[in-house]
Amino acid sequence: MHSRGRLIPDARLRQRPSEDTTVTEQRQHVRYQVEFPAIFAGAPSGVGIVYNLGMGGCKVVSDLPVKTGIRFTVHLQTPEQPIAITIQAATVQWTLKHEFGVEFHEMLEQERTRLGQFLATQANVVP
Repeated sequence: MHSRGRLIPDARLRQRPSEDTTVTEQRQHVRYQVEFPAIFAGAPSGVGIVYNLGMGGCKVVSDLPVKTGIRFTVHLQTPEQPIAITIQAATVQWTLKHEFGVEFHEMLEQERTRLGQFLATQANVVP
């Protein structure tokens, strides 16, 4: 849950990854329920809200017209961090109306560390 730029813990969501078993079975990383903005740079460019995040990718809700296979740079505007976490190369893996899944391919080691630290805080959320 998100309120004024702060992540509000929801233990029911934080303690489990996505429940879509067909997609989850293909994942190599656990995903956590979150809610914060992201900026997508490339063709097309735009904004969306990240609702599901792991080291390997995320689920986004957006009006951005994307198709499977599109590559772009993703800037994750995580709560409590003044500078966005940048994923240099990401690919759209699936689309549904106003939702799409993104797989992360390239990020600097520093950004990977920051993403890992953010996710560690999500794994340790206590109800």
